[in-house]
Amino acid sequence: MIMKGLNKAEIFRMSRKLSRDEMRCYLELATGKKISTKAFDNIMYDVLPFEGYFQTEIMGFLRDNYPGAFVWKAAAGPYSRQGIPDVCAIIDGHFFGFEIKRPYIGRLTKIQELTIKQIREAGGTAAVVSFWHQAKEVIEGWKENTEDRCGHQMTTPISENG
Repeated sequence: MIMKGLNKAEIFRMSRKLSRDEMRCYLELATGKKISTKAFDNIMYDVLPFEGYFQTEIMGFLRDNYPGAFVWKAAAGPYSRQGIPDVCAIIDGHFFGFEIKRPYIGRLTKIQELTIKQIREAGGTAAVVSFWHQAKEVIEGWKENTEDRCGHQMTTPISENG
């Protein structure tokens, strides 16, 4: 249940910028009341859109900004592998898996944690994100780590040792 004095649209807008602790502080200042962890989670469940909203936003961003990419939403079902990230993409020949969670309240399952680890071990990139700008940071970070010093794309990332 949303507390008196809080604006849902403003909270949602601020969720794109604030950490969990910052958001809790913001809510406490807005209401003049101390907010417990449970109350915070309840407010977020009430205010934030369902996960599908964030999936659609990220898929749209990927399709609009990486037109040569192959982007899809993984379908879950009784015959599919469990734990596959919600949104997958192949960009510049590299696999990206984005597990999308609602800000502050989304939690990974054990199988999702394991799958993310396995994707990374296989050479792909997997990340937990809520917003399109987080997906962009993951992609751009990969691109920065795979360019040689002359700006040419490499097939494997540069090691930390150079």
